[in-house]
Amino acid sequence: MASATQIAILFAGALCLLSLPGGAQSNAAATKFSVEGDVYCEVCRTNFINKLSQPMAGATVRLQCKGETEGNITYSLEGITDDKGQYHLMVEGDHGEDECEITLVRSSRPDCSVVPDEGWATKPTSRITLTKNSGFHDNTRKANPLGFTKKKADPQCAQLFKELEINPEEL
Repeated sequence: MASATQIAILFAGALCLLSLPGGAQSNAAATKFSVEGDVYCEVCRTNFINKLSQPMAGATVRLQCKGETEGNITYSLEGITDDKGQYHLMVEGDHGEDECEITLVRSSRPDCSVVPDEGWATKPTSRITLTKNSGFHDNTRKANPLGFTKKKADPQCAQLFKELEINPEEL
């Protein structure tokens, strides 16, 4: 029968083997992240969420991770928003070497299907960090909200512009 010292040595050796880089790689492959975010219809064409913005159920978003080489897509996943305009994507693996972002793919509303392309929203995306080596303490990542706009602002937006002291001509 093995002595307590021999068992302790075997146990310590097993722990050392598990901490080798090969063990870390298999752990990275098993890593999963939950990415959560919101999609809304921005009825005033302000390109920011306001009290008239509406959650958009059934909208499609895409998460893409790209490597250093241009056009090198290393991971891609699409999701659809629920009845509250929220999406939840389960991402496989650690993408610390990649640049990952969420983009709008398809609106569920024909009256609110314009992808903003003016002002600060020239490329409406939300960047996401998908690595354990980031300082975050859990595997849930919150994306910035994304929104489609209407072709023309709703009439009730005039009151909102007054409240916010916004000149709609400057938007």
